[in-house]
Amino acid sequence: MYETTLLVGTLLSMAVFFVFMRSRCFSVFHPLLIYSAFHFLVFVIRPIFGVIYGYQQIYQAYGFTPDERVRTIACAVAHLGYLSFAFFSLRAGSEPMVFRQDAVSDEERRRLGKYFVIVAVICGGLGAYSLMGFYVANDRYFEGMVLDRATGISVNTVRNGYALDAQLMLISVVAACAWLGRFRLAALLPAMAFMVFRAGTGGRGPFVSAAVACLLLYLYDRRRRVPALRGIAAIAAAALAFQTVGVDRGQSLRYVMGFGGAPVASTASRAVSQPLETMDLANMEFLEYLVYVVPEKSGTYDYFLVNLQVFTEPIPRVWWPGKPIGAPIKLYSLFDYGYPIGMTQSLPGVGWTELGWAGVVIWCGLIGYVLGWIYTSFVRSDQSTLKTLSYMALMSSMIVGFRDGLLLTFIKQNGMFQLPLLVWFMIARAAGVPRLADMRLQILQHVRHLRATMGDAVLPAAANPDETGSRVDPREQALPLAVRRRRAALAARQTPVG
Repeated sequence: MYETTLLVGTLLSMAVFFVFMRSRCFSVFHPLLIYSAFHFLVFVIRPIFGVIYGYQQIYQAYGFTPDERVRTIACAVAHLGYLSFAFFSLRAGSEPMVFRQDAVSDEERRRLGKYFVIVAVICGGLGAYSLMGFYVANDRYFEGMVLDRATGISVNTVRNGYALDAQLMLISVVAACAWLGRFRLAALLPAMAFMVFRAGTGGRGPFVSAAVACLLLYLYDRRRRVPALRGIAAIAAAALAFQTVGVDRGQSLRYVMGFGGAPVASTASRAVSQPLETMDLANMEFLEYLVYVVPEKSGTYDYFLVNLQVFTEPIPRVWWPGKPIGAPIKLYSLFDYGYPIGMTQSLPGVGWTELGWAGVVIWCGLIGYVLGWIYTSFVRSDQSTLKTLSYMALMSSMIVGFRDGLLLTFIKQNGMFQLPLLVWFMIARAAGVPRLADMRLQILQHVRHLRATMGDAVLPAAANPDETGSRVDPREQALPLAVRRRRAALAARQTPVG
């Protein structure tokens, strides 16, 4: 029964992805492609490996053994979540990706780039201090963390959580540095340094997010909707690095760099016994545990009460000694039925714990719709420098967001990802850097003035090609579409034949 459900779900998910691939909105910039990569890796490919190799490590560690019914329901939940996300994200995000870069947007980026060094000093400096403190201390950094055995949540009793999370600001900073430097080697060095040092801490998500952010900006800069073969090879290399770091938690890299750790040979015993059998990708086993507990053993669903943690989490525990651990209202504890330490619930898993089958459709559909709406808003916008960076940072944060599935994770990740861009925006406004829309309006007014004084005199062509490959004057591009069509038709009639 489980194998049949897995096969049917896989074929159905493949059919949905094929429809998406044939649609006009298919591109790496669409949130559905990122969720598809997550879904097929953890809920399609890995479960097939699990059937072939008979995965048991997670079951033994968590102290539960799911029967075929539980595994079948979990498999169906995962694929229902994908269908719900796909349907609503495509409903809200049906626009084809367009690239609006021209000479005006390049000029805006150049003007903003003058003030990026201030952002790099402020946010980059704080982020680097946080990362180096975490990297040098390594395991000792968590000496002030106390594990609450009732919830499995580690509580920070000494340090400020914001100081630890400050290193996430580096993701936006290094990605912006690479884009402003047009992805030359010198511009990529900060991103490389961040990924190496972050990998040395054993953390996988942030350095993958940094790689994804740089990749998306590179494709955007080159006006490519999908990566070429070299880009696919880079993605494969990042996946391999993710797996390698996940095996020994960065100890081999720290040893090579001379910051302690164990050599590769001594960490071989940590390697997983079967391909892909690692907790980093074990969302299917985690989902099975959720189905195993909720609602039969817990006696209730959560009814979306976990989202109340969004209001309590921002307050540091040192300011609120009695701060609730986890969500302020809990109807059950997963640790009453096993030991799911380190579990990430995933998007469909959260939906199941909130309201069962209906919760999967509601939660996955809601997140898909919101991200689809954000995608459409970005495509239809003027795609200014900060809007583009903000959107790419958001998409790169989905790597962790989809895996955790919680609203709190989406907000916490993006809070730090977007903070350097907010600082940059405030500095630009204080320095009087005009917005892209204002720059376009100024050019339009200038063009109209020239038309009024010079008639139909031909203006010089711009150096930047538009998205179709032809060369277009940005001042012409700023004119209303109807005016440009009439001018093109007039020029065609005046062109001599033969």
